[in-house]
Amino acid sequence: MPDVIPLGTSDDPDAADARMGIELWRGDAPSPRLVITAHGRNGAARAPHMLKLIDAYRQRDYVVLSPDCCASAWNDSAGTEADFLLENHVRDVRRTADWAVANAGEIGWSGGHLALSGHSMGAYAAARLATGDYAGRISHLLLVSPFTSGVRQIEAREKYHPDGIANLRRDVPRALDEWPRHDIFTVIDQLTLPIAVFAGGLDIVAPPENVREFVDRLPVPPHYRLLPEASHCLEGSDYQAELLNAIDWLDAAGSPSASA
Repeated sequence: MPDVIPLGTSDDPDAADARMGIELWRGDAPSPRLVITAHGRNGAARAPHMLKLIDAYRQRDYVVLSPDCCASAWNDSAGTEADFLLENHVRDVRRTADWAVANAGEIGWSGGHLALSGHSMGAYAAARLATGDYAGRISHLLLVSPFTSGVRQIEAREKYHPDGIANLRRDVPRALDEWPRHDIFTVIDQLTLPIAVFAGGLDIVAPPENVREFVDRLPVPPHYRLLPEASHCLEGSDYQAELLNAIDWLDAAGSPSASA
């Protein structure tokens, strides 16, 4: 089981010091490699689909940090589903990275190889950090069912979900105003690091055509896999082999010899 690290003290999910937890998974020996696995909206660090990512990285001897981001009905961090803001989700993944860097020695990490992996809006948060505060410091990204833009997300709700917009307005009151301010395509040219992308063939939240647009617009071809039986949360199989192959590809692509 992981160690749980408390971070922040405020019960206000909009506060810079909002209360959240970080789950720390590590082996008996120190590792030069660490990954942050970021769940999506209304998620949890140890949700079944997130454990698939955690387990794959642990098999490759990574230290794994998994934040329980704020504003979710499925974890104990500050806020509820109705409080969700995407900017706060990015903030919480950033806080996790900041904590990792500040406490590298104590958690058995050399402080060198830092990877980011995320699902849905956690994938968006990871990509934004790789082009923002952590630009040039991220070794790779592994993105599952990535949110790409608020406009695309709202279009998908209108297309695939009965009463999708009405339900969104009810469940996440600030979404229609806030999500359209977020668009990974405004910074996609900066994503030149090794990237792996997984899409679910049955996904109606981040539908395959949206993920494919992201893949096609990346400046460097990624490791891309469409999982035909999966919906939004890696359903259909454990996908262990696919995830391990992706991590191996990413590690090889990011090694000094690969870029020489």
